[in-house]
This record gives sequence, C-alpha cells and structure tokens, in this order.
Amino acid sequence: MAVRTLSATDVKNRFGRVLREISKSGGPIVVERGGKPVAVILSVDEYRRSQSGSRLEASEEQMAASSFGMWLSRSDIGDDWLATGRDRWESQWADG
Repeated sequence: MAVRTLSATDVKNRFGRVLREISKSGGPIVVERGGKPVAVILSVDEYRRSQSGSRLEASEEQMAASSFGMWLSRSDIGDDWLATGRDRWESQWADG
C-alpha cells in the first residue's frame, strides 16, 4: 500500500477531500508539520484491523475522543458550526 504524505495545512484546507480519499483507499496518509511526520490518518476499517491483535477493542466514542483530541472539549464547536463549515467545504470542493 502506497503511503501518501500531506502537510497539516493541506489536510486542514482539504479535510473533506482527505476523508473521501481515506474512505476509498483506507489510507494511510501521513500528516507532516514543518516537514516532520506528526500523525497518520487511516480508515476505521484499517484502524480496527490494526487493533485486532489487541485485547481491548475501542468503542466508537473512545475512537472519537482519541481522534478529535484537542477539539473534543471545545464548547464553541457544535452542530450549527459543523453544518456551516460542511456546507462551505462541500461547495468549495464539489469539483473534486
């Protein structure tokens, strides 16, 4: 499986497109900041496969908590904020 690398800025600016790519390919996508790898994005299926040898299977809530880390407790990010952002992102990336 080929590993794609993107900057954190590219991932932020094209998050919807990145998610579509991950859902199709399974990933992984390495995220770099300042030219250094800081994270890996992969599909839930690939994540679960990687954890299958583990005795503890993560619940979807646990996966969301670990995935969204610093954003999880932000009270200013709610459904309205997400809907507005989603509409804006989808209109910008409708061609892709």
